[in-house]
Amino acid sequence: MAVNKSAEKYVVGNFKGGVGKSTTVQMLSFESAFARNLKTLVVDLDMQGNTSDVLNLTHMNYSEEDGGGEMLTFDKTINDVLMYDIPVEEAVYPIINNLDVLPANIAFEMFDGWVKKQFPESTDQFKYIEEKLSPLFNKYDRIYFDVPPSISVYTKAAMYMADWVIVILQTQVKSMRNGLQYMEYMEYFVDEFNTNLKVVGVIPFMLEAADAVDKEMYAQAQEIYEEHLLNTVVLKNARLKRYDGSGITLEKTKTGKTEYWDRRTHKIFKDIYDELEIHKTWFD
Repeated sequence: MAVNKSAEKYVVGNFKGGVGKSTTVQMLSFESAFARNLKTLVVDLDMQGNTSDVLNLTHMNYSEEDGGGEMLTFDKTINDVLMYDIPVEEAVYPIINNLDVLPANIAFEMFDGWVKKQFPESTDQFKYIEEKLSPLFNKYDRIYFDVPPSISVYTKAAMYMADWVIVILQTQVKSMRNGLQYMEYMEYFVDEFNTNLKVVGVIPFMLEAADAVDKEMYAQAQEIYEEHLLNTVVLKNARLKRYDGSGITLEKTKTGKTEYWDRRTHKIFKDIYDELEIHKTWFD
């Protein structure tokens, strides 16, 4: 069966946890929907479901006019779609106008063993997941896959379905190494499974702008990743950290302007979004 791939699909990766992958999925999907007015879907492929939770909190921060409302109950998740044959459309929830999520939770842990029993060959596992999700592909402009920091069926299936990979690089030795390993594995994966996945950019996350080690790691990253490394750097940001517990906000001052730290944080990811759009033209 031919799969309609009209949506642009992105996977955000690094084989180290806690470097900003989920944050990037959350923020870029929000900017895609809110600032760029594109119909956007987040597919949560991480059994921890952190992105699902943050987007649920985000939903509560916005008015009904903006597509928000009371806390959502994720009665159906991606696990129900893949293991229990629930139509995928029934497991999609609106977050704000133009932004939806296909959520995950801890039950998704069972899928790895189940799918390997059903389909011993890796390619068949990927094709099964793609076919189950494919009814959504022609309903959105952008789809972002949030994946765990490991080589797993979840991560590999996202690579198989995606058009573009965004690599997250934290200015630490381990993250630098894991970023390189991720890109090396991606090259192997593209050759092994004959996909068209391309690196659209490497986003640098710096712990401390003034830290000598961070600066040294960033300089090394410039040499290694060259033009793939984005000019926009995500510095240590208390507002991003707050979003983990509050959801994404756009608070207003008494004069009706967007609050400074929200405005500043959103600008970072709007700039990243725009840089990635320029990088995509290199492949035309």
